[in-house]
Amino acid sequence: MQEFIYSNRISLMFLATLSLVLLPFGVDAETDNFNISEPDAIVCEALGRIGMGCIKPQSTPNSAQILKDNSNNKNTDSSLTANIFSSSQKNNKRNSVLVRVIGQEKVYEIINGKKHFIPTKDIFYDYGFKDELIQNITAGELNKYPRLKLIKQEGDKKKTYYLSEGQRIRLVPNKKISKSYGNREEDSVVVSKKEFNFYPQNQFIHLEKPLRWDIFQIVGGKKRYVTPMAVARMNIKIEDVAPVNEMELNYYKISSPIVF
Repeated sequence: MQEFIYSNRISLMFLATLSLVLLPFGVDAETDNFNISEPDAIVCEALGRIGMGCIKPQSTPNSAQILKDNSNNKNTDSSLTANIFSSSQKNNKRNSVLVRVIGQEKVYEIINGKKHFIPTKDIFYDYGFKDELIQNITAGELNKYPRLKLIKQEGDKKKTYYLSEGQRIRLVPNKKISKSYGNREEDSVVVSKKEFNFYPQNQFIHLEKPLRWDIFQIVGGKKRYVTPMAVARMNIKIEDVAPVNEMELNYYKISSPIVF
């Protein structure tokens, strides 16, 4: 019973102290832009005035706020995309846009709705590009653009070349084969002689999705089967070999194999 009375006395003393602390607080709460309808805020303010610490609970965003934030992010992405394309008017004579993924060194040219990796700084400056024209984008934004696959050499627009993922070029035999890949003539881009001469020739091919991974060397419009032993001796790397469809593989006439 005595413990109960003692406990009540302590509580009454604390409440009396708290009321004295909060008495002036009610007067200046409005001028301090403080929300007196929040109990946690009132208690924290009172404890702070008597020298006791208080950790304010963090508010959790509701679904409406999350949707609003996501909507703002989408607007930011759309704005960035609009800025990228609007800058093409003042960018360069190729009417393209220069971009780079944040934190990476590779510079890409967005041209004809496709991304084209510019392999060296010399080639970059040879086009008359300037560093200040490069815009930073995210990897996700860059991945929205398909890779440029067809190029033509400046001064020789009759021939179309396939630019492989390994940065090698191969002459496209004819328009029928090009169309068999789903390519269109208007998808090709003219590159400078400097850039064209940078790329090594794509000599080695294999049939896409093969039962056996046979490698052929293309020489003078003919194909030569390369044995595994010869592949090892010639130190042919995976990036040296490009996949082709059956129509293109059958186009090349058979020549003598490379055995050793």
